[in-house]
Amino acid sequence: MSNIAKVTRAALVLGMSMALTPAVFTVGPLLESRFFPVVSRADIFDQASEADGVIFHVRFRKMRQCEFLGLAWYEGPVRRLVEFQPSVTEVVPVRTRPKGFQQAGPWRIGGLRSLRGTRAYALHRCHPLWITITDFFEG
Repeated sequence: MSNIAKVTRAALVLGMSMALTPAVFTVGPLLESRFFPVVSRADIFDQASEADGVIFHVRFRKMRQCEFLGLAWYEGPVRRLVEFQPSVTEVVPVRTRPKGFQQAGPWRIGGLRSLRGTRAYALHRCHPLWITITDFFEG
């Protein structure tokens, strides 16, 4: 193979790699979330309404060992803050759980009467390319 053919081939490979990179970072997170979720859908139990919010416990299965970053809980377009330990006065860091069946709570979300009409997403870091977002709850 001549030098011109080698350079042309290398340029084509480089060009294709550069062209496909945006596609990988656009489609990759969607495919990973759909086909390789980190957690299962949550089962809510012991739900109780308070004057200024709702308090509840959750059950779910963690299927992949990824670092937990947080929960995004929405009531329509409004994001609600989840208090993971509402009875604890000091700030305790949220830890990453091992794979398997999990049970947690009480969790509290202020400003809600119930979880009906809300939606939650779990955010995890599974690798350095992007944050993995998994559907966690739909009420």
